[in-house]
Parts: sequence; C-alpha cells; structure tokens
Amino acid sequence: MASQLSSGDLISDRYASALYDLASEKKLVDVVLDDLLFIQSTIKNNKDLKLVIKSPLIKSNDKLEILQNILKSKNPNELSSTFLKVLSKNKRFQKTVDIIAQFKNINAHKRGDVLADITSAEKLSNEQQDNIKEQLRTILGDKLSLSYKVDEQIIGGLIIKVGSKMIDTSLSNKINKLKIAMKGA
Repeated sequence: MASQLSSGDLISDRYASALYDLASEKKLVDVVLDDLLFIQSTIKNNKDLKLVIKSPLIKSNDKLEILQNILKSKNPNELSSTFLKVLSKNKRFQKTVDIIAQFKNINAHKRGDVLADITSAEKLSNEQQDNIKEQLRTILGDKLSLSYKVDEQIIGGLIIKVGSKMIDTSLSNKINKLKIAMKGA
C-alpha cells in the first residue's frame, strides 16, 4: 500500500495539497493561510457554526453563504473564496477543519518547521506553554510550531506528539500500565 491514510485523511490531504500548490504558484501561501486560520478559529470557537458545518441536513450552498459572510469582515483573498466554493460544489464542508489542519502541516513541512501537538488535562497558562516551548526548542530546534489541546480524560500530565513519535506522561496512561501490570501479577 502506498498510503497509510484513511479515506477521510486522503480527502483532506488532496484538497489541502491542491490548495497549497495553487497558493504557492500564485505566491499567496501566507495570505491564504491567514484566511484559513481565521475560518478555523471561527469554527472552533463557535459551537453552532461547528454543528452547521458538519450537518448533512443543511445545504452546501447555505454553508457557503454563511462562511462567505463571516469572511467578508476579513476581506479574503480570491483564492480562499474560490476554495470555499469548491468545498460547496463537492459537498466537503464537513472536512473543512481537517483540510485546514493539513494545509498548515504541508506549509510547515515545506518551510522546515517541526510541528508538535501538546495535549493536557486542563488549559495551560502562558508561562507553562513558554516553558514547554523552550524545552522542546532545545531538543527539536528553533523552527518549532506548537498546537495545544485540552483533553480532560488524560487526568493529568501531558501527551506530546511530534510526527509519528509520541511522549505520553498522562496519568491515564500510567494507570492503564499499572492495571496491566497488576493483571499479570
């Protein structure tokens, strides 16, 4: 098998790659990325919008109109607007956030950045985030992009993912290891 991606990841990768190639060709990567990050942030911070985007009951054209109205305040690039129209035509709005995440990954990879995902049980303070960034910077280098997520199910500690490598210091992981060790005893 040439690819280990699931079909959802494959779709996101194809759309993100095509958009990146067009943006790169027109020297608009940073402008398009800025528009996409605005869309991503708006969707993530608005529960109702997130439901609308994922709902199969709402027409694709209605989703397009909603996102275009949101983007109007930002005066988006024409390529970003065209991208939304393509998502609408192909009924792929439910993949919007995944496509944007993949676009960010492609951009970081092309620039030589190292992406790391940090998952914690609760929101980290700015001081904690800075401390983590400095420690990772000494290991991974200066071109470091971090994204932070909160997952209360890990109870405590951190999960750090860099590419295919993962460091899991979460309490839930330690509890699971203890359970396994106790079953074997």
